[in-house]
Amino acid sequence: MVEKGSSVVVLLSGGVDSLVCAERMLAAGRLAGCVFVDYGHPARQREAWRAFAWAERRAVRLHVLHAMGLHLGEMTGGRGASPQVVPARNAVFLAMAANVAASWGANCVAIGANQSDLAEYSDCRPCFLDRMSEALDQACGVRVVAPLGRWTKPEIMQEAKRHGIGEGDAWACYGGGPKPCGACASCEAAST
Repeated sequence: MVEKGSSVVVLLSGGVDSLVCAERMLAAGRLAGCVFVDYGHPARQREAWRAFAWAERRAVRLHVLHAMGLHLGEMTGGRGASPQVVPARNAVFLAMAANVAASWGANCVAIGANQSDLAEYSDCRPCFLDRMSEALDQACGVRVVAPLGRWTKPEIMQEAKRHGIGEGDAWACYGGGPKPCGACASCEAAST
């Protein structure tokens, strides 16, 4: 939950979850800016294009950070395959975004984690996000919030439509091809 008077920096991946999160913070008058993290995964250019385009359309400050050298694991796989998650990805991203938030005078970092993420991604679960929030609050006075934490993917898609976010405005694939692969965990979640 984002408390009244909070100033928020959104982790903006270029995916629909983070775009909806940013739209909601902007509409509430709480958005201090966004952070995009380039960590070298195959779809980074397609995600970045969506994040940059959104920020430009909305005249929102967007800071790009680089986290090269992370072990990416196997981000793609066929239906039924459980892809290896990028270990500690959100811990790294949240710490980096908290650094930017603190320098901008913001007191929250928002992440688009939601109900659809909980099974596959342990670093989207409330217990993890609560611990990160405690640690970052002590380190630099920045809390972590997940405004979509109780939302399902269909609810997020409805909210995206309400904010005018269309299919071409977001990228939902870990693959680096010109079209979504349809088989990775991100594509499977987007199709639910």
